[in-house]
Amino acid sequence: MAFYTALDENELLALLKRYGIGQLSSCTGVSDGIENSTYILDDGSSHWILTLFEDLSAAELPFFARLMTWLHDHGLPVACPLADANGMTLQQLSNKPALLFPRLAGHHPRAITSTHCIAIGDFLGRMHAVSCAYPEQRDNPRGTGWMEQSITRLGSLLDEEDAALLAAQVANATRLRTLSLPQGLIHGDLFHDNALFENEKLSGVIDFYNACTDMLALDLAILVNDWCALPDGGLDEQRVQTLLAAYNAHRPLTALEREHWRAILQLAATRFWLSRLLVEKLPARPGLNHPHKPSSEYRARLLHHIR
Repeated sequence: MAFYTALDENELLALLKRYGIGQLSSCTGVSDGIENSTYILDDGSSHWILTLFEDLSAAELPFFARLMTWLHDHGLPVACPLADANGMTLQQLSNKPALLFPRLAGHHPRAITSTHCIAIGDFLGRMHAVSCAYPEQRDNPRGTGWMEQSITRLGSLLDEEDAALLAAQVANATRLRTLSLPQGLIHGDLFHDNALFENEKLSGVIDFYNACTDMLALDLAILVNDWCALPDGGLDEQRVQTLLAAYNAHRPLTALEREHWRAILQLAATRFWLSRLLVEKLPARPGLNHPHKPSSEYRARLLHHIR
């Protein structure tokens, strides 16, 4: 479930009044996400997305709000938080920080095609090309240090083989981060359920709350690992090449990135294998379970890249 925090009706209506929104015809919780409480609001003619943040603090959120607004202003199809009558985007509901967005058109792609891969590769290439001018930075909270701490937390919950696999990937991450690969702002979580398509056209990209400064090729590898995935853990090479070509049209990979591409794919797979292991074995909230996102999927992806 992606609505852990219930809304108080009077508090919600008071907030919406500051946006010039009157009575709602519906307020529906969304069940696809993992980290936040998300609601679709409808007044009969317009639709909005209200997100309450379960883990991110009010101090952290302005970075993401400014980034989304900046990307939107630079012509990218990004969900942009709305400001109320007082010019404020960051709100508070049920003692949780919150943002309100217009609901973008379209749906998450389910059966991913080369057309989808062209569109999302084009988007990420454009985003990386323009974000080099973005004036802010944010350290990756799921970098090498997080990997080491997470493995320690999992401890005896890992069998010997998985512990060895993860230890090798910490060494892989450490080595990659000594290579001075191109850095910049990355989305960090651009899975297909964070993109919207309408009539095969990309209509929006959402959920920038993992955005940070890191290797640009890592962001691309995260994309490839999800959008080009096969059920057996491998990748559809036709989709891979289509996606990479669309990306390279805006930011060609360097020779060093191409040389270490397989290692970067391994790091991207490990990051999500490890975060899903934490959710499964050490859930942050009671009953938190996401069977549609099993850790085994990314373990298989890692093994494919190692082979």
